[in-house]
Amino acid sequence: MARHKKIERRKELDRRRKRREKRLKQRIKEAIEAAKKSKGK
Repeated sequence: MARHKKIERRKELDRRRKRREKRLKQRIKEAIEAAKKSKGK
């Protein structure tokens, strides 16, 4: 039982980390786009 909970917790943490990485990549992409736009002016 305890082992099962540990595995579930690890899965949840992995899921959260993946979501956070996705969000970070999105933010970086947006920042790059904004930088390109400001340079183009």
